[in-house]
Amino acid sequence: GRVVLTVNTTYRAVPWADVLYAMDFDWWQMYGEDVRTKFNGARYSTCEPPRGLGVQRLPITHYGNSGAAAISMAAQGGVERIVLLGYDCQRTGGKAHWHGDHPSKLGNAARMNDWADGFRQLAQDHKSITIVNASRDTALDCFKRVDLQTALGV
Repeated sequence: GRVVLTVNTTYRAVPWADVLYAMDFDWWQMYGEDVRTKFNGARYSTCEPPRGLGVQRLPITHYGNSGAAAISMAAQGGVERIVLLGYDCQRTGGKAHWHGDHPSKLGNAARMNDWADGFRQLAQDHKSITIVNASRDTALDCFKRVDLQTALGV
């Protein structure tokens, strides 16, 4: 009964995930063909992505970043529990992303300081869902912190 949802370029680390969410048209334009050939799960976005990539557009609240939008998508899809992994929302090790910076055409978390407010609003909007943060290090303070083994019940 678990669904693994990956966000943006993280699909490369988990090509077996069930769902990929990416918010930005430019991201889909840059990575879409690679996703089409290497990722077999469902693909979603809030933008109108380039044609031929098998991406479904969803009208969801994005809260200002792709990670929050992915949580919003899962919540609106009827899940009861969400475990966050990799939601550090800070420059851990000096990097904007665990996978390194995006190419110059794409954004690199320039509005990271605004993200906490979006996540807090998301937490308020979805109080009926259990959302826990199993990220090793995080700046988010609006979700209960747990270690991954506890979160997965192993």
